[in-house]
Amino acid sequence: MARTTAGPAIASVLFDATIVATIIGIFVTIYFLFINPDLAYRVAAATLVGIVGLLSFLRHSAFYRSDQARMGWAQDRPEFQLEVGYANLAIGLIALMAAGLNWGPLACGLSLLTYGTYLLCALLLHAYEAMYVVEIRARATKSVINTAFFVAALYIFGLLALAGSHSAPF
Repeated sequence: MARTTAGPAIASVLFDATIVATIIGIFVTIYFLFINPDLAYRVAAATLVGIVGLLSFLRHSAFYRSDQARMGWAQDRPEFQLEVGYANLAIGLIALMAAGLNWGPLACGLSLLTYGTYLLCALLLHAYEAMYVVEIRARATKSVINTAFFVAALYIFGLLALAGSHSAPF
């Protein structure tokens, strides 16, 4: 693969969009939890997994060189980055279908928990990096804090959706 360079601008915008989608998704989900819990679980799955997953796919796969520049590293063989993007795409599309086709709280909850588990694994990797990889300690520590918050939200909403699925007809 030929080596080309890219600036971090596109990946930075996509990353910022994931943060905005996350914040909006969390607040709208909390709002609807008190009004219409089933809608809240659909909103959570659609925004926190679907939209975030699609934006992450774009950042990791379509604009991987820009993402490398954003993170301050580059390599000529980005296959693992592409795989990470494809995983985000697969989980995100299923969550969008679960929410959009109204598959119910069980499907939305499972989407939230699946993405939460996927990101929990990434969180553990970032925690290792924060403790043992001096060159990226500051970036990894910031990633641990952000990812831990996001994983907690995914698990909380996912578990609430699973609890709510027992009262919903299938």
